[in-house]
Amino acid sequence: MSVDLEKLIARKSYLVPFKASDLCEKILEQLKVTGPWKISSKHPNSGVFGIDYSIRYALFVLVDQEKEITPEEIEKKKTEFQKNPSKGISLVQKETVNEEPNELNYIVIEERPDSCIVKATCKPILYHKIIRHVEHPESNPQDVRIRNEEFLDEIFIGGLGGKEIQERKESSRWELLINDVNNRQITERIYEMLRDATTCVLLIGWVGTDCLPKLKELKNAGVTIRSVTHKPSELKAPVPADIQKGYAELVELISLNNISVNPLLHGRALIVDNKALIGSMDFNSHSLSGEHVEFAIYTEDVDTVRSLRSYFEEMFKPLKEAER
Repeated sequence: MSVDLEKLIARKSYLVPFKASDLCEKILEQLKVTGPWKISSKHPNSGVFGIDYSIRYALFVLVDQEKEITPEEIEKKKTEFQKNPSKGISLVQKETVNEEPNELNYIVIEERPDSCIVKATCKPILYHKIIRHVEHPESNPQDVRIRNEEFLDEIFIGGLGGKEIQERKESSRWELLINDVNNRQITERIYEMLRDATTCVLLIGWVGTDCLPKLKELKNAGVTIRSVTHKPSELKAPVPADIQKGYAELVELISLNNISVNPLLHGRALIVDNKALIGSMDFNSHSLSGEHVEFAIYTEDVDTVRSLRSYFEEMFKPLKEAER
């Protein structure tokens, strides 16, 4: 299996209520609650932690040999591990599930009187299996990364009482996103955009049931929602239940005044406040969670978003009850 290693790494930023000088030991305390971790390297404003393979090896072997797990037996196996660390590491990695967090790094990027902002990364065991050419069953890279993002939250939010900080991307104004059987970049970005919506959401394309719960939340919060879409009756083939139900529920949710139907519509886009996603995707299960390959461009370019919003207004013609 060929895997892009970068897609396996969880990356997050947090504001934590500790001084930078105290942070390394505080993180280690929380890590040890989850298992045998140790400090691999330590500096005033950064640190690297890793699984203590000697202890993990001892536990695996003792369980396999059905021996009692005592401090004395663990020390014997740790000594055995030191005689051939490479063999011991390979055994531990082979027996550990791919999603298991294996290495945590942090760096302090801003110090405050009684707190600091840190960037943290977490690499799963799968990352190191691939590097060491250890045999491993196939896994979905996204699932592996998400598990390690959750682990970072467990340590920095649940354990240290920190708060996640959403960083504004400093990359270009344009970003290519892809959905296929191995990637859900478009789906993730759609839900991210909806989560951060404050004033308006404009949808262009088929709307299934996937996004409706979030759209309902936004409507209840006072966010304006409008859609240029299709009628299920436009389809010549049997209409998928997701599309039929999605259209009916969308009409009930936002009313005919906020829905426009255009049989000639082939473009797909999502506009949320000052952001836009333009591509091939619809807002239903086929595009968001199915096997379809979709491409999209995400942008916060002011002129592009303004132009797309203007075109949306030009082609928007509210439905009437007779046209429902």
